[in-house]
Amino acid sequence: MRHDQSVGRFTPATPRSRQLGRALREARERAGLTMDAVATSISCSMSRISRIESGDIKVRSADVMELLSTYGVPMEDEAYKNLVEAARGLRAPSWWQRLGTLPSRYGTFIAYEAEATRLRTWEPVLIPGMLQTEAYARAVIGSGYLEADKVRERVEARMRRQKALHASPALGVSAVVSEAAVRLEVGDPDLMAEQCAHLVDLCRRPGITVQVLRYAAGAHPAVAGSFALLDGPTFGTLGYVETLAGDLFLETPAEIDRLESTLAQLAAMAMSPRESVAWMKEVWK
Repeated sequence: MRHDQSVGRFTPATPRSRQLGRALREARERAGLTMDAVATSISCSMSRISRIESGDIKVRSADVMELLSTYGVPMEDEAYKNLVEAARGLRAPSWWQRLGTLPSRYGTFIAYEAEATRLRTWEPVLIPGMLQTEAYARAVIGSGYLEADKVRERVEARMRRQKALHASPALGVSAVVSEAAVRLEVGDPDLMAEQCAHLVDLCRRPGITVQVLRYAAGAHPAVAGSFALLDGPTFGTLGYVETLAGDLFLETPAEIDRLESTLAQLAAMAMSPRESVAWMKEVWK
C-alpha cells in the first residue's frame, strides 16, 4: 500500500466512504485480524487502517484489493467485486465536486444531503436553501460580491440540490424559520411574494413542513445562527452548523442531542405548520 499524498489525502468522510470503511472493518474482523497486524502485513501505519475504516480516506481500488487479499476474501466473491467497485466510485467526482466555487465542507454537506432521507433545519435570517426560488437564491448568492459566472454556478448547484424534493423517495424537510427570514426583503417585494407563494406551495406536499417563529415568541436558544440535521440510512444523524469562522460537522451523541433539543424548543415556540402557512399567505400578499 503506497503512502504518497495522492493516496493518503485526508478528506471529510462521506456516507459512501464510511459505508466502504465499515465493510472493510467487518471483513478484517471476520478474518480475526487486528488493525496493528494488518498494518504490519501491508507495511503501513495503524492510523491509516483506522482512517480507511472510518471513511476519512478515499481509498483506491488497488488498496482495497490488497486489504481483501490480506483478509482472505477470494477475488471471485461477489463481496470482493462490490467493494472494489465501491472504491472506484469514491474517486469518481460527483457533480458538486466539479464546481470549483463550492467550499469543500459545503460540498461534503451536499454529499450527505444526497444520501439523506430527511433534512431538519433552523434559519434565523434567510429562507432555507432547499426551499428557495431561483430568483431568491440568485439575489442571496449575488449579495456575496462573487463574479457573475460564480453566482450562476452556485445558483445552478442550489437548484440541482432541490431535485431531491421531487425524487422517489423524496427528501423530507422540516424547517423552522424566524419571522425575520420571511420579512427580510431580498430583491424586491415581487420577488418576496413569489418566494412566499413557493413556500406555501411546498408545504402542501407530504414530508415538507415550515414553521415560523414570530418576534413575539421572544428570546430563544438559537440566536447564534443557523444549523441543520441530516438523517440517513448510511450515517444516522449528522449536524451541520454555519459560523463566520467556518462550517462545522457535529456527530457525537451529545452534540446531536443538543441540536435536536434546540430544534424541538424552537418548533414548540413557533406557530404550527398550518398557522405558519396562513400567516405567510398574508405577509407578502
